[in-house]
Amino acid sequence: MKKTKYLVLFSLFAMNLVEQPAPEVEIDSGVLSGRISADGDILEYVGIPYATAERFQAPKPPPKWKGEFKAIDGSSQCPQPTPLGVAGTEDCLKINVYVPAKARRPLPVMFYVHGGAFLLGSGGKMLLGPDLLLKHDVILVTFNYRLGALGFLCLGIEEVPGNAGLKDQIAALKWVQRNIAVFGGDPDNVTIFGHSAGGASVALLLASEATNGLFKKVIVQSGSSLANWAINPKPVEIAKSIAKQLLSLDTDDPLELYEFYKNVPYNDLIESTANIPIGKLLALNLLHLPCVEKEFRGIEPAITDSPYNLLNKNPKNISVIYGSTDKEGLFFISEETEDSLKNANEKHLFGNDLLFKNEDEANRVSQKVKQFYFGMEDISFKTKMNLSDIFSHLYFEVPAILESNILKSRVEAPIFNYYFTYSGGRNMVKERTGFGNVTGACHGDDILYLFHALIWPYRIKQKDHIMINWLTKMWTNFAKFGNPTPHQDNDLPVKWEPSTRNKWNFLHIGDELKMGPLPNPDSYNLWKDIYEEYRNINFTKV
Repeated sequence: MKKTKYLVLFSLFAMNLVEQPAPEVEIDSGVLSGRISADGDILEYVGIPYATAERFQAPKPPPKWKGEFKAIDGSSQCPQPTPLGVAGTEDCLKINVYVPAKARRPLPVMFYVHGGAFLLGSGGKMLLGPDLLLKHDVILVTFNYRLGALGFLCLGIEEVPGNAGLKDQIAALKWVQRNIAVFGGDPDNVTIFGHSAGGASVALLLASEATNGLFKKVIVQSGSSLANWAINPKPVEIAKSIAKQLLSLDTDDPLELYEFYKNVPYNDLIESTANIPIGKLLALNLLHLPCVEKEFRGIEPAITDSPYNLLNKNPKNISVIYGSTDKEGLFFISEETEDSLKNANEKHLFGNDLLFKNEDEANRVSQKVKQFYFGMEDISFKTKMNLSDIFSHLYFEVPAILESNILKSRVEAPIFNYYFTYSGGRNMVKERTGFGNVTGACHGDDILYLFHALIWPYRIKQKDHIMINWLTKMWTNFAKFGNPTPHQDNDLPVKWEPSTRNKWNFLHIGDELKMGPLPNPDSYNLWKDIYEEYRNINFTKV
């Protein structure tokens, strides 16, 4: 009897280890099946080819297949540097669809664009597990797009028009429009959201004329199309600099650069800057970024003008949430040394998206910024937290506010703003960059309150459960209704009011949820005045 009892228990245990297949669905490429999560709550269809990559070109249509495609391997990623070397393959344009098993259809669709400085990341469950969001009855879509030179080399010639990675994102959105209904999703209710480079990406997709009709709402987290790192005004110079570093190829000829980049193994291409921290790549202008494209017959561009001009000229009348964390800059000072901080005293304290009449004018503005943040002190270890504030404001906080200011003055749809300051047990980035004892939220610290990440397997504290519920409920409410707090809800102790043309309304997300004013108004006004006078709005189409 005891032996039989153990056999039954073992059989039940073994059944939980065997993945149960999710129902078959038929998409435009063929029939596919997925798997059911261990708790039976989620239907997972992962690793589905949504397009075919051709180096430096816009993505081609996905492959078709006969028979059944088993959509159960979500481990693919596009080539990128890792601590263990280069990982990923060029055949990486895969999409993942997560469906709540028991919810009534059709369901709102949340389409997430991962971050990673246009250099790193993937749509996989290592960071982007769907469990927390799907408890609120939405479909989550994540995916890979090409990164680094493979996704963002821009030479202004037909062979390399630029923005292949952004065009991957557009192709994935078009795939959703064609196929999401068979998973139970509503193609007329798609919300795109993203963080960091993913946040800048969704802001660029909002500005782009190539995305009309592909989504209805947008959430921009710690990003902006107006950030100085969202668009590269001189992409050929970066291409030239990296080619010179790799092969001592010194040329300004785009065709010669193309021949080099076309033939170099992607491992070598990625390893050329793999040992340089992201903050330094940004400072040294060695990041391949989106660009303003030349237009060629038969090639649909993603970005045809500076985002500032696109947003002012013909903005989509779409509701948007914009926000940032209070200590974004901690991420960027973690690699600073005494020498790098000393050298910072000799550099301009602004990005490359400003245009000055001469060097004296640039020096005056830089000195004004330095005096605002440092007073009479030099930049040093003693004042490095002040440098963190500059990075927070210049790279993230102010561009998002300036972008939302354009929209709230030009569209009728509500524009929501937030400021995330919560410091809890899932502030992973702050902990890993050595600032765990600093109050507030570092760049990326909000992500694990939206996603169940395999990379952070620690037990969730009760206090963090409250934040997870607040954030996921507001984000999914916005996806469902276009309003993060559409009705009285005991779980959400606040009514999130949109900003108006005459008033900023910010939801401050910390230990409490509360409406409040514009954060850091003095720094906002400093940068607002600088950008109003010196913003470069006419990027050359390369």
